[in-house]
Amino acid sequence: MRSFYFFLVSLTLFAFSSISTIETSARKAEPVLVSPHIVISQFQTGGDGAATFNDEFVELHNIGNAPVELNGYRLVYRSATGSNDRSFVSWSSSTIVQPGGYYLIASTGYNGSVAPNITYNPTDCMCSMGAAGGGLAIRNGSPDAGVIIDSVGWGTATNIFVETAVTAAPAVNNSQSRVSGGCQDTDNNSADFAATVPSAPRNASAAPNVCGGGGTTLFAGISASPNTISPGGNSLLTVTVIPATTPPSTNFTVVGNLSQIGGSSNQAFFDDGTNGDATPNDNVFSYLATVPVGMSGGNRLVVVVAADAQGRSVVMQQTITVNAPLPNEDPLIFGNPSNATPDIANENNYLMHKPQYSLSYNRGKATANWVAWRLDSSWIGSPPVMRQDDFRPDTTLPAGWYQVLDTDYSGSGYDRGHMVPSGDRTNSIPNNSSTFLMTNIIPQLGANNQGAWEEFESYCRTLAGQGNEIYIMSGPTGNIGTIARGKIVVPAITWKVILVIPNGSNDLQRVNKSTRVLGIIVPNQPPLDMNAPWRNFRVTVDAVEYLTGYDFFTNIPKITQELIEKRRDLQ
Repeated sequence: MRSFYFFLVSLTLFAFSSISTIETSARKAEPVLVSPHIVISQFQTGGDGAATFNDEFVELHNIGNAPVELNGYRLVYRSATGSNDRSFVSWSSSTIVQPGGYYLIASTGYNGSVAPNITYNPTDCMCSMGAAGGGLAIRNGSPDAGVIIDSVGWGTATNIFVETAVTAAPAVNNSQSRVSGGCQDTDNNSADFAATVPSAPRNASAAPNVCGGGGTTLFAGISASPNTISPGGNSLLTVTVIPATTPPSTNFTVVGNLSQIGGSSNQAFFDDGTNGDATPNDNVFSYLATVPVGMSGGNRLVVVVAADAQGRSVVMQQTITVNAPLPNEDPLIFGNPSNATPDIANENNYLMHKPQYSLSYNRGKATANWVAWRLDSSWIGSPPVMRQDDFRPDTTLPAGWYQVLDTDYSGSGYDRGHMVPSGDRTNSIPNNSSTFLMTNIIPQLGANNQGAWEEFESYCRTLAGQGNEIYIMSGPTGNIGTIARGKIVVPAITWKVILVIPNGSNDLQRVNKSTRVLGIIVPNQPPLDMNAPWRNFRVTVDAVEYLTGYDFFTNIPKITQELIEKRRDLQ
């Protein structure tokens, strides 16, 4: 079976008539919008000395005459000569910037007196801004690229984010600021920015500087809580309506097409204290949506229209991720090796499905017991998307369970070891990003993670490129201590089993006594030679079953299962 689900939902919230392009000798031209609203109005690239090297911030300003919803936008960075985006922040819930308003994005090393509205970790995203040169852009649209709403390049930058000519590189503790209080936007970075000494960032609490316009526009923003749901679960869809004033808006209606998540194509939202609405008559319209049991996984689009009696309307879009296997993509079709269940009482063998993989989570160990996924060439992008490195807690764990943090691994001496490798999910940013959820991570010895383990991952991708599909399960076993103040168990061993068949359909029926299966068992403690080839750790599937106590491939007829699991692989 083949998977061609790339989840590239285009979030076109506004129509613009003035589109230009930026052309460089190193990059193909990319559409750029003359910003009608949100612009980068100020940025600082660092302080003076090692302690304040990452004292960075980026300030946004709404120069339009209507509020702007940041949901669906991203702030990205490129090095001076770079050709790949590095994502600072992405907005996936309702974040509204009023006309003339500011919004402050700062690094975790920022030490300014004005509080940021949101922070990013420049070490984790490998996006620390270059003092000598670099570029920033606000993108909206496709998760893999999106149109450039506004951009600025400074210093030595030659990347695609330069508008006409670069502005100067800011000196330490100083910033480059858009002139006229953040209002001037001629699409010439050199003319539009000037030095601010010292820097003077503004946040959402700062006094607005309205650049012009009136109150003739109706505005609305949408959010979903949560925006990732398992089948049978609920999401509260909320639309905040901001009335126009000239003439005043009256008699709002909010109607959504919820057909992609199993609801009505003409669903009314409520502002009367029912159907999930918190406060009647506050211009916040709500609807508590339920995703049907049995719905397949993937991204679903909800489209909502808010309107007033004066004939003005706003179209909004919200992406909902259904956490379930994709159609024809169930990684557990050959069996559930530990009989994991989605019952929260089964806290140390808790089954979790995602569109990209499935796993059994162990609350007591704060790691997965095992992770299962299917790999073929359709999961590998051409070209592959950039590794996201957005390690983060898995918020879909049951309420009250500890959510492992990226920082829990800091100073531990162990890698944040992927079970599903980043390299196995490179056909879209959301798919790659899913591999950085901390439920897919274990404490892994560097000589293991960067040695035979990584080599075997690459080998599996080679098999996929040769026209095969590979069903993979991997996990940790044993206990040699803990990290994160006792929260996370460090395994003594990592293991993996794979089943390889040519691309096709009816996979379960196509397995026979000649089907290739094998396992590897790799120590997760010294001494371990990082340069040892993966074949040194190759074992039978029976050996992995003996080690873990799991029973793999139970849905394969018993005689065939026993034959293939005891055979030693020699390829």
